[in-house]
Amino acid sequence: MSRFSTSSLCFAVPLVFLSQAALADLTPAQVWGDWQQYMEGMGYSVQGQQSASGNNLTVSDIQLGFEMPDQAGSMTMSMGTIVFVGQGDGSVAVVMPETLPMVMTGTDGSSSSAFKLSMDYIQTGHSMIVSGTPEKMNYAYSADTFGLKLQQLEADGDVIGPETARFDVTGTGLVSNTSMTIGDLRDYQQSGSVAGITYDLFVDNPQEGNQVSLNGNLQNLEMSAEGAIPLLLEKASDTSAMIKAGFEITGAFNAGSSATAMQVTDPVNGDMSLNTSSQGSRLSVDLGADGVSYGGGQTNLQVTMNVADLPFPIELSMAQSAFNLAIPVSKSDDPQDFAFGLTMGDFQMSDLIWGIFDPAGQLPRDPATLVIDLAGKAKLLVDYLDPKVAENMGADVPGEVEAVTINKLLLDAVGAKFEADGQVALDNADKTTIPGFPKPVGSISFTLDGANGLIDKLVSMGLIPADQAMMPRMMMGMITVPAGGPDQLKSKIDFTEDGQILANGQRIK
Repeated sequence: MSRFSTSSLCFAVPLVFLSQAALADLTPAQVWGDWQQYMEGMGYSVQGQQSASGNNLTVSDIQLGFEMPDQAGSMTMSMGTIVFVGQGDGSVAVVMPETLPMVMTGTDGSSSSAFKLSMDYIQTGHSMIVSGTPEKMNYAYSADTFGLKLQQLEADGDVIGPETARFDVTGTGLVSNTSMTIGDLRDYQQSGSVAGITYDLFVDNPQEGNQVSLNGNLQNLEMSAEGAIPLLLEKASDTSAMIKAGFEITGAFNAGSSATAMQVTDPVNGDMSLNTSSQGSRLSVDLGADGVSYGGGQTNLQVTMNVADLPFPIELSMAQSAFNLAIPVSKSDDPQDFAFGLTMGDFQMSDLIWGIFDPAGQLPRDPATLVIDLAGKAKLLVDYLDPKVAENMGADVPGEVEAVTINKLLLDAVGAKFEADGQVALDNADKTTIPGFPKPVGSISFTLDGANGLIDKLVSMGLIPADQAMMPRMMMGMITVPAGGPDQLKSKIDFTEDGQILANGQRIK
């Protein structure tokens, strides 16, 4: 089943670009023909029975095929019937039935690993109109409702129906618009919105008595994307080759309120439930020759969990959560940018959880905040997205970090606050000054507020033995100096070119 889970993602591309392909020209035959050309350029085989009548072209028994890399097997998907209708005004309507059956089959060469997945794509009040010119085309798509529903899954000789597995996604108020310019690449710009999405998933394992259900909703979704797609690729599964051929994409996703509920029934290990909600969420992606970056976050996140071994619920909340990651993807002799960020703003947990380790309430229970904001330069030694390179890379390090900048490092919790910033260059040719580690050159500054008071509280609570508390106090005494307040410390750590390490001008190495 693991192969099925990974391989089935290959069919996300034809589903997403089903409507976009219609933009290729303004006659029904050319619309279908360009879609065929596009999919074949991405490595798929495309077949369908064509029947023309007046200004209409009906394509039935549409079949998409895909050969998995490294002889890992093949997959095919049947997508039913689509009608392309010439409107008489230079535009083309793409008409699909309200229920479009889709059947996906695949095998890795072993009959015991074959599978068959049957789903329905359901839509009401839908319209898809193609207009423009052959050089620059536009399509508008809307639907009152749309959804994807699992009908049946056959895997490893077993037949799994709705009573055992359920996957049901429904959306309302879909509006999208895409413009595409075809030249050496397919350049496109896309925007869209959805009033709301609900999802309902259920899996039952009758042999072990385990059940998992997941349902939730997203409101007021907005999406935008732009990028370029090569006209022809030898291997669509080779991301490195796609990027070298000009592939790039930038996309953003924003949503309003959301809620999720998960329930696990497990007679052996005990039941578990999880409920989450937020007032807003966002996600972004940027992929191209300059690298790949992701970003996202949520506002007013609430989490409640019940587990069998605890007699009370675990309740957590955050006013702000966010992350970002940017890394290079192409081998280069020149250093490239990277970045990492994580924010957990105003994190809180319930008094029941606090009471486990602080029943007397000695620690301040104010909301806690963690912020990590790092950037730097790295040299990528290999094209790790190339499947052949990744296969032979083994435990080898794919790159070298040449510089790290701490834009902000903040931890504010339980009455203590730590802040740091700084910049350090790393000499990868010298791993003897600090054995096994590149020689650092630069400086890091930090402040520490309330540390001694926190240690005193932890000792009085019995969480730290009094004799062990001497070690962190001695370390703070070695590398910090008073910062003005009664329990405020600061320090500047310098890494010199000749290999010394200084704390506030005093040599410690």
